[in-house]
Order: sequence, then structure tokens, then C-alpha cells
Amino acid sequence: MQKVKGPALTPPAPARIWVLLASEASTAVVFRRGPSRWTRLYLWDTRTDTFIPGSWFTGRLYELLSDLSPDGLHLVYLARNESKRRQERAEAELGVDNFWAWTAVCHPPRVKAIGLWNANDGFSGGGIFADNGTLWLHHDFKLSDKMVSLRQPPNLRVVLSPQGSRQVIWLEAMKRTGWRVSQMPQTGNWETFKPPLVLQKKKLELRVLGRRMRLAGFLQEYVWHGPQPQPGLQGASWADIDRQGRLVYAREGRLYAATPEGEQELANLNDDQPPGRPAESPEEGTLHR
Repeated sequence: MQKVKGPALTPPAPARIWVLLASEASTAVVFRRGPSRWTRLYLWDTRTDTFIPGSWFTGRLYELLSDLSPDGLHLVYLARNESKRRQERAEAELGVDNFWAWTAVCHPPRVKAIGLWNANDGFSGGGIFADNGTLWLHHDFKLSDKMVSLRQPPNLRVVLSPQGSRQVIWLEAMKRTGWRVSQMPQTGNWETFKPPLVLQKKKLELRVLGRRMRLAGFLQEYVWHGPQPQPGLQGASWADIDRQGRLVYAREGRLYAATPEGEQELANLNDDQPPGRPAESPEEGTLHR
């Protein structure tokens, strides 16, 4: 009998997590990515540490070109899916072709679009909220006379961002939630630069290193300047200070909060797998720890 090499079942790689915090509410949206072509959203109440699982999305949701409204009720995101089935559906339902990237507004944690715009020019996509009732689209201002809303979001005023497609959405969104820039790069562009971009929020520091992929993410490291060391930040994919004043962070597919007794695990999102994969979880429900 031929021997089977390697383990019978290779466990999936840890999920990649990024979080958007609302600036006026104890609400956050968690982007959980993994496998690479799957993303799931969760609504996180940072006051009670309750997580509501939302939609699974096949394709790519670009969290760095997404933004959460200050009240946490709306999410704008950039999505990409080049499948033939998606193209056919867009042509049949929306009357558009070449629909492989789009900007949408939703009520998280559902990704269902209540606002929708084509973003397949390779430069446009995503947006940022100026306030709870105003959305600035991250689209090329030169195309303003050609902008057609495929689905206009109710109760939102939608305009082109004053900076057009040059705005660094994730940076502006972080400033609104209390981060400040303490060091700007001196040379290069947003693809390659030096020295590192450094942001600070209370005793937490984020150092964005000198290479960044425009859509997929950036290389970063977090540093804690408080009296108590926080070794849990090593290897963190995301970290922030929530409205309760806690240091919260994600590492290897799990969310944690720092406490005087040590790190407290809030949620393990690795066990939540896309439909048809091991450890499949229900489409709706709540997760507690």
C-alpha cells in the first residue's frame, strides 16, 4: 500500500484581520479574510464584546479603501470580483459590462449594496465619510461629469472627494478616530517611501514601513509606550484603542484586549470558515467569549 505523505488534513492558515472603529459609537466592523478569495464582515460592539457575523463575500474587499461612518451605521467599501458569473449578473441586473470592481455602501455586517458605483478604471474606488450624512467618493474628479450612480443610497449625500482618487482613505479614517501623524515620509510615494510613516494614539504607535501595496495592504509594526509591556502586539495585523480606552488588537486570526491580568481573547475567527469548508459557521448569529 502506498503511504500518504504529510498530514491527512492541513489546517487553514490563520485569518487576516483588520478593523474599522466608529468615531462616535462603540461600534466596529471587522474584516476577516481567509482563504484569500473570501472575506467576512462582523459587527463588533466594543462595549459588550459581542460579535455579529455578517456576509461572506467571494472576491476581495479592500479594507484600506473602506470607511465606517462616525455613528457606525454605514460602511463604504471597494470590492473586486472578475468572475464570469459576476459579469453576467451585472449586465443582466444593472445593464453594465466590465463590472469587475465597484464602490458600495451597505449596512454592516451585511455587504448588500444600498449604494453602488462602477470603479473599474483602475484608479477609483472606495470612499470616506465627511460626516454621518455625507459620503465622499474616492473617484477621479476628472470623471465627475461621467459619474452615474447605479444605486443611490437613501439618506446620504454623495459627492466626489475634494482630493479625488489621491486621498489616502485609511489614513484619513484613522485621524478621525484619534490617531495623529507624528512622522511623515520625506521621499518616495505611497508605494515606496522613507523614513517610515509614524502614527500615534495615546500610548500606541503604528509604524508603516517603507513598502506599501496600494490595495492589498502595507507592512507595519505596533509599539506600546505604556508602563506595562504588551508582548501581544508582536505580529499583530491590527491594533487600536477603543472607546472604552482599552488596547485591542488582532493576531493570527484572533481578537484580544489587554487587561491588567494579561491579554484576554475576545474572539477566535479562525474556526469560522466559508460555506463548504471545515468548521463552517451559520450565516447569522452572535459570537461571545
